[in-house]
This record gives sequence, structure tokens and C-alpha cells, in this order.
Amino acid sequence: MKKKINLLLLAILLPLFATAQGFLHTDGHNIVNGDGESVILRGIGTGNWMIMEGYLMKSGEYGTHTEFKNRLIESIGVEKTDSFYNVWLDNHFTRADVDSMKAWGFNSVRPAMHYKWFTLPIEEEPVAGENTWLDKGFQLMDSLVVWASDNEMYVIFDMHGAPGGQGANKEISDYDPTKPSLWESQENKDKTVALWRKIAERYADEPWVGGYDLINETNWTFPEGNNSQMRELFGDITDAIREVDTNHMIIIEGNSWANDHSGLTPPWDDNFVYSFHKYWSGTGEGDLDWVIELRDDYNVPLWLGEAGENGNAWFTETISLSERNNIGWSWWPVKKNDLNCVWFVDMPGNYDTLMKVWNDELDVTMTEDEMFQAVLDWAENHKIENCEVKYDVIDAMIRQPHSNETLPFTEHQLTEPIYFSDFDYGRKEYAYDDADAGYYGGDWTAWNNGWSLRSDGVDIETIDDETGPTNGYNVGWTNDDEWMLYSLTADSTAAYTLEVRSATNNSSGCDFHLEINGVVVSDVLSLPGTGGWQSWQNATYENIIVPEGDIKIKFYLDKGGSNLSYFNFINPKSTESVEFRTMAAKSFGSGDSIMIDLSKAVTSLPGDLLASDFDITVNGESVGVTGVSISSESPYVLVLTHNGTIFSDNDVKVSYSGSSVQHESQNLTAFTDYPVTLDLAIVYWSIPGLVQVEDYVENFGFGFENAGTTSGYTDPGDYLTYRISVADAGYYQINYRVATIRSNAKLIFQTGDGTDYTSLDTITFTSTGGWSDWETQSSKPIYLESGYYFIKLLVLSSEHNLDWFELETTTASVEKTEKGELMIYPNPASDYLMFDFSENPEQSISVSIMNTEGRVLNYVSGINSEYRLDISNYSEGLY
Repeated sequence: MKKKINLLLLAILLPLFATAQGFLHTDGHNIVNGDGESVILRGIGTGNWMIMEGYLMKSGEYGTHTEFKNRLIESIGVEKTDSFYNVWLDNHFTRADVDSMKAWGFNSVRPAMHYKWFTLPIEEEPVAGENTWLDKGFQLMDSLVVWASDNEMYVIFDMHGAPGGQGANKEISDYDPTKPSLWESQENKDKTVALWRKIAERYADEPWVGGYDLINETNWTFPEGNNSQMRELFGDITDAIREVDTNHMIIIEGNSWANDHSGLTPPWDDNFVYSFHKYWSGTGEGDLDWVIELRDDYNVPLWLGEAGENGNAWFTETISLSERNNIGWSWWPVKKNDLNCVWFVDMPGNYDTLMKVWNDELDVTMTEDEMFQAVLDWAENHKIENCEVKYDVIDAMIRQPHSNETLPFTEHQLTEPIYFSDFDYGRKEYAYDDADAGYYGGDWTAWNNGWSLRSDGVDIETIDDETGPTNGYNVGWTNDDEWMLYSLTADSTAAYTLEVRSATNNSSGCDFHLEINGVVVSDVLSLPGTGGWQSWQNATYENIIVPEGDIKIKFYLDKGGSNLSYFNFINPKSTESVEFRTMAAKSFGSGDSIMIDLSKAVTSLPGDLLASDFDITVNGESVGVTGVSISSESPYVLVLTHNGTIFSDNDVKVSYSGSSVQHESQNLTAFTDYPVTLDLAIVYWSIPGLVQVEDYVENFGFGFENAGTTSGYTDPGDYLTYRISVADAGYYQINYRVATIRSNAKLIFQTGDGTDYTSLDTITFTSTGGWSDWETQSSKPIYLESGYYFIKLLVLSSEHNLDWFELETTTASVEKTEKGELMIYPNPASDYLMFDFSENPEQSISVSIMNTEGRVLNYVSGINSEYRLDISNYSEGLY
């Protein structure tokens, strides 16, 4: 049945992609086909088919294509090595691969080419300066173009390994530091130009060749200090191509792994695309602004020529961001021995042994024939029929960028084990929620700590359970407020006993509740301690009502701490004996209504429901209930409207004491002061308290890093605004978590109504030593009125990064003197004491600190407006 579901998924995907006609070419910001229709390229790069990278080959010290090949020759000889490469090239990428990509919804392929399959290295040329052409590379590309054409897919040729190698990151381009690189040899440059001319001449009239990606991921520090060598070589390649081919797009990547296009502007051809690459970075709305500016400045299309090596959530977010900005994409790579690509390749044990022997990690002897068989087995496992299709990855790339719908991962039966790892296909926050779902830069975080089965954010590992049924996996590393969703069909409405199989080394396990179709159907329930992370036990919970029809079950972890194997529903019975009661109360959006989840469907006539049976209190004060109705989304939900105002930090409760709400002949059980969970669209941050910098209302000019959790790239006039709720009027000290290399970064703290603001403080941040060296720096106390209003953080000068800011209560003594006001803070104090004479500019001031016996311990004087005294060595007491 799983095959049926996957086929259905593919049928859903196919309409998203229109057939393209004619040569691709550029038209302003767009890539269009021969009919002038806009085309969004959706593709994958072929990975280590023609150019092997160490991390894909698992070859460790032998990380470049040539290092691997030379080590293989040392191990098995030239003849067997040549035989291996013939098998490798035949197996790794085939017509079946292209057919499958088309069926899944991809419309392009980016072959990563190594020049050594097309021509000899300069040092091996029989006649220096001439080019010997090799058939193998052209034959491979001839076949690929035929396969792609038959599937109406575009081929984007990618010079991944240019003559000599184009990058110091040698594994990418097969660069050998003992030989001249592309940039250090005119012969290598000439060979590159000649090779591109040969390719263009061969494929000039192929309409399903989309374009020429001239050089992949240059990463080189040039002696000129700029990219002028790249500009010159790209120009020469373009001229050579245009001598024989005026049909195909020229695609230009920048330096620094494709993203530094300085010196490569303006465009020098009228069929021209700028390409960039994206890895391990943010996916927020403004995270492509840096390259969109390039497009807008020169009115040419952009192409995300390479991205990947991340979790499914990041894939979906990045593709969605790109396509919303009319940018096509190509992922990397097509297959590997890992879970976050479309084909998973199993690594044979003998190949694993060989790689460990090569890298001195294992002291065993392998014969020549054993080593030959190991690499042949590795090549055999790259055949499509021997690979595992990762449908979760495909769904994340093709369907999920355009849909929030969730689809079943497999077919579930209500009374059979529903394995926790088999949650729905779908986006984060729709099919699941997890603390870590991708890597966005900064300190490394794994999105799947168990690194098994799927590349979604849920942490999955292989299970060790000899007594219970398993699918081979369990969900682990569970945290508070994580959840998973499961789609299935229930034949009838019934009350069940819920059975959950779990394990934990903690004294107690997870707390959880169930929701079905968005309605809470259980209390918060607790899983037991079991004595070990793989010591599995079943726990049961009675009277869980499951409604008839298509349902989506959410298993919500109110408290993490257990490994989870499966759940199912057993012992069905009539719902008549189950109490008709309230399961949850919540308010969303504007807060003008409250939804009450009930254990059974309401059968009362709408006109019989009485608002007078209900009462709502906000912070202990009753507000009028103006109406009660049955939700249009579910008969299990009542909707109460009221004439009060609810803020995000309010304490809201609801009560019921009537008989108007019924399920058939059952009255709803009365309840008093039932707490209402608030999830409002407008959030006011409670003061005193800490506010994360990313939780702003309005951002003008700030950039964000570390998955959008820290701010940076500030200029004078940039600002962030926040809504706050101040419980009590009084003095508050502002603490900022800051990182900066500047010594005069100034930030103004303002309060206002969202339009007009008043400045209350200006802080000058001192250098922390680095942009990621975080310190907490504090302002002087400010006086805040109680109430709901806005604050604005306004940049006055210089650059700084912020993580969070905090307003904490403090006691500031304001003393009247003959010459004006003196502010003393913090009071009480422990490490330092501030004296603020800002109300007395340019007046002579003297201050003494004495103990209770009148002895002077410290003394300051002068005309400064502010003094800081170190009191860290003072004994506790009154001064």
C-alpha cells in the first residue's frame, strides 16, 4: 500500500510543471522558453558521477578525484582501475535516473563535469599547447542530452573540475597544490576556453540544453586583490562559445564558492544569468536580498545553481524563498550514502573496510581481488535499482514549497501499531514540530539526532526492542512542545483505550496529550519510567474518543523525556458511558473569541445555546459573553464571543453552569475557572523580562544571522520595534546581549505608541572583541509607566550585533540637592555603583561614600555627568 501512496503523491506533483519548448533564454529577470513562457528550473546536480569528492566517496585522506584514483591504482593496478571506472560511470547516473526525476517533478539536471573525461591535463599533452580530445566525456553527455530530451528536461552543463582546478578547496575541483592551478597557468586557461568551445559546438543546436555554467565555485585569492582574472577568462570563454553557439545561456558564478560577483559586472552578453550557491544559512524573507540586488541592478535572471546538504525543512524554506523571488534552483547531490538526498546509497561492508584500511583506521590485509570487488560493489550499489528512494526529501523539494497540506507517510490502521517515526509528509509546524529542523549557520546542530530513516526535524534512531512489534526505528531526543501528525481513517466513532510503547532512563517519561483534527481529545497524560532508553514498556489510557472519518492525530509532547516506538487504539466501545466534558479552551488571532474543545460533538440546536450559561474573566474581572455557537470547523468545538479585550499576557478563564450544551441526552459537565490558553497574533512581551531580538514588530534596516536569531549589519537610523506590557511603573535597568568590534556603537531606547516615540536612554557599547564574542552590557535605569505600548531600539552610530535585551527592576535613588538631581543606581548594588548628574551639566560635583560609622571609603569629584565606582570589595551592609 505504501507504493500506492507514493504514486498518488507523484500524480499530485506533475501538474505543477509545464512542458517547456524551444531554447531557454533570458528576458529581463526571467528565464523563458522558446514560446516566451517563464521557466523555473527545478533540478539536481549529478554529484560524484564524473568528479569524485572525498565526502561522497567516504575516502578520507584521498579526498580529490585524482587522489582517489591514484590510490586505487596503487591498490589494484591500472587495468582493474579502468574497469572500475567504466562500471562506475555506467551505473551512477542512467536513463532510469532521469526518467525518475521527471516523474517526480524535476525539469532539469546539472551534470558536474570533470575536464579529464574530455581532454588530457596540460602536463600529459603530447604536444604542449595542443588539446587531445577524449571520447568518454562527450559520450556521457551525448547520452544525458538524449535522456533529458526524451523527458523534455533541460541540461545545464557545469564545469565542476576545470583544467588545473579552480579552487583552493581542492576536493571540489580536483585541484593539486603541487601543480599550477587554473589561475596560475595560461595553458590551463587556454584549455578551458577550448573545451567550452568544443562543448558549445557539439550541442549548439540542442534545444534541451539549457545553458553553460562556465566554472563551478571558484574559491581563490588572486594576487590582484580582485576578480579581474575571472572576468577576463569568462569573457574569453563567452567569446569562444559565441563563435559556434548563439542559442544557449551563459551562466556566471562568482568567487568565494560562487557568491562574490564583484568585478564580474556588468553582464557582457545578452543571454546571461548570474548564479549563486546557498548552504547552511538563513531562509528568512530578506536572506536573498544581497543577490536580488544584483539582479535588479542589471536586469538579468538569477539561478540558485547549487544548494542542499541540510534538512527537509531547510530545503522547503529555501526553495519556497527562491521561487517566490522567481529564482530557479539545482540541488546537490543526486545520490549518496546519507539520508538527505533523493537516493540513498548503501555502503557495502567491504568498501567500508577498504576505506578504513586506506586511512589507517583498520589493520587488516585485503587482497587485490578483495579490494577490486569492494569498489565494484560500491559502484553496483549506485545503480538506481539498488538505491533507496527518499520520498520525504522529494516531497520537501517539490510539493511542500507550494502546499501546507500533510500526506500520510504510510497507510495506518487505527487498531494496529502506528509507529511514531511514520508521521506525515509535510512542512515543519504542519506535519511535525521539533526544536531543531535544519542547520542555519553558527554552531552545528543536527536536525535528526539519530540520523536515521528521514531528513525531517524529528529525531529518529534504530530501535532495540526484542519483544514488541517495530518498524526498526524509534523517535528519541524528545523535548517539550514537540509533536507529530498522523493521517488515517476511522471507520466509526468509538471510545478506545490508547496504548503507547515508550522507553526512558528518567524516573518518569513524557507528558503528552492527543489532538484529532485540531481538537484536544485527552487530558495531559504521563508515560512511565522504564529503566533505560531501550527498555520498552506499554502504557494504556482509557476513554479516548476517536471520531469517524478522515482524521489527523497529533501526538503533542507537553514535556519531553521518552523514546517513542508506537501507539495504537484498542478495545473500542460505545461513547455513551464516557463523560461529556471540556477538554481544552483557547483563543487565537485577535482574542475576540474563545474556542472550547469538547469530548463529544454538540447536538444542541444553535438557537438553544445560551450565552448566559457562560462567564469569561480576564485578570479576575468578568467580561460579557455576547454569543455562543458551534464551530463551522468541528461540532466538537464551541465558540464564545465577548465584549472584552484580551492581551497576550492576560490570565483568562472561562466557566459554564447551565444545561444548554448537550450531546444527544447528555448535558455538558459544568466547570469553573477553566484556564484559557492564549496564542494571539499580537504579542506583548512582559516587563520585567527578556525579549529576543528577533521577536520584533517592525524591522527597518537590521540584518539577521544564525537562523534569524541575532541581529547585525546596523547603520545609523536603523531600528527595531517591540510591543511590551509593563506590569508596574518604576525604574528598570536595560541589559543588552551584544557583540561588536566597535568602541562607539550607540543605541537609543525609546517608548511610544507605535508612531510617536520619546527617547529615554542612549547606551554606548564598548568593544567585546569580536562579532561573535557576546557580553551583557547595561544602561542606566529608566523610568517606565505601567501599561501596553511600544519600544524602539534606534541605531545612533556604528555597528553591533544583538542577541536579546532585558529589562529588570531596579531601585534608583533620586536625591534632591541644592544644585539639582542626583540619580544613584543600582540600589541595592553588589559590584558597582553609578552616580548620574546629567541634570546638572558642567557643574562641580563631589560625592563621598561612608560606612555607618562615618568613615569615608571612597570619594569622587569633578564636572563629569556620570561616575562609576567599583564596590566589589565592599562588605555587605548599609553605606
